[in-house]
Amino acid sequence: MIVTDSKNMFDVIAHNKPPQSFPEEVYNRVLTQLSVDKLLFAPHERISTLMTEGEPICTPFRLKTEEREKVYVFSRPTDFFFNRRLYQQKSSEPISQKFLDSNGNVIDLVEMLVSSTEYTLLTGANHSYGDFLDDIIAKIPPNNLYVRHGIDPYSSMIEMLSKGRVAFYLTYPSIMRSNPEVENLRSYGIAGTPRYEEGHLMCNDLEGSRAFLRAFDDVLMSLYQSGEFVNLAQNYMSEDEWVQLKRIVDSTLLED
Repeated sequence: MIVTDSKNMFDVIAHNKPPQSFPEEVYNRVLTQLSVDKLLFAPHERISTLMTEGEPICTPFRLKTEEREKVYVFSRPTDFFFNRRLYQQKSSEPISQKFLDSNGNVIDLVEMLVSSTEYTLLTGANHSYGDFLDDIIAKIPPNNLYVRHGIDPYSSMIEMLSKGRVAFYLTYPSIMRSNPEVENLRSYGIAGTPRYEEGHLMCNDLEGSRAFLRAFDDVLMSLYQSGEFVNLAQNYMSEDEWVQLKRIVDSTLLED
């Protein structure tokens, strides 16, 4: 069973609409060649519960972290996200220079957030932002965090930032690029964050899940080898991001 909390991804896998992002293109290409016995749209928290109930389940759009690797198994990379940034409304007071390095990156996210009672960072319930940022977010006081629950959180989280219900939101330029609200936002890098992060299909560690992953990875590798994986990305990435992706595929993914 494939379970997702993204309505767009659900509709793409169900063939209700065409892909509108690089990850959706990849999953559409791979899953149309495989047998998916069941497809479910569910909140992020519900997915975590379903993964423990004994049925082979996989969910897309997941980062591989040390904690998750203790419990789950992962596909080869299905998507790449470059340069996660901290977004803020342009109508808000910019972050003080004392919290920024010479490149305009936030030096210490926790210190910056606790400097004002008006500063709240929007995060998703049970979401991982990768090992580096997860460690930082765990140190942020509850008063400076707004945890969003529910189905299809991504578009609603951008809307919350745009309406001023929170001060900051962490996401990727590739996600924001097609959103009209980006014109009203400024963004900052976070010092020390990885240059890119890999998305994966994440499955519970059952034999049925592992069998599905093997078939999934075989199709995915064929996309790497044929060049289709890189070509699919070209319509959704900046030139710099696309060149980086091509370099990663040529130097890393094709050597596995």
